[in-house]
Amino acid sequence: MLAVCATTVACNEPRFLIPAPTLRGIAIPLPPPSIADEVLINIDVEGNVPLGFDVPGTQAFLHEKRTARGYFVGIEGMQFTVYDVLLDVNDNCLEAWFVDGVDGEESTTVNYKAVLFEGAEACAEPTCSAMDEQGACVCLEKWTTGC
Repeated sequence: MLAVCATTVACNEPRFLIPAPTLRGIAIPLPPPSIADEVLINIDVEGNVPLGFDVPGTQAFLHEKRTARGYFVGIEGMQFTVYDVLLDVNDNCLEAWFVDGVDGEESTTVNYKAVLFEGAEACAEPTCSAMDEQGACVCLEKWTTGC
């Protein structure tokens, strides 16, 4: 991270104004009979970058804090998919950001938490995976202060 320091003792950490990518959904490639019975699962995370950042070389980054695993992929148009993200269903925190392919500027970071839900009404949200055989799904919740 970049810090700007004056010749005295004060430092100022700059904030970038580029909005972060928006995660728009989760897919579970081969769900077990019940997601609720599993502790660790692999998911695919889909997202979009803001308008105007669909330049060649732009990359989306995803970091799962609890498993301490990081992932990155190139952007195709305005969309991206991060495959095979290892996730603890009960304790997770996903950080998402992107790096602009033109000047390498980094966006702000957004935090998401993947939460287990049950029932057709809860699982109908666009940020949720498909329901498993027992009616459970995993959905993304955006956290404004971290998770």
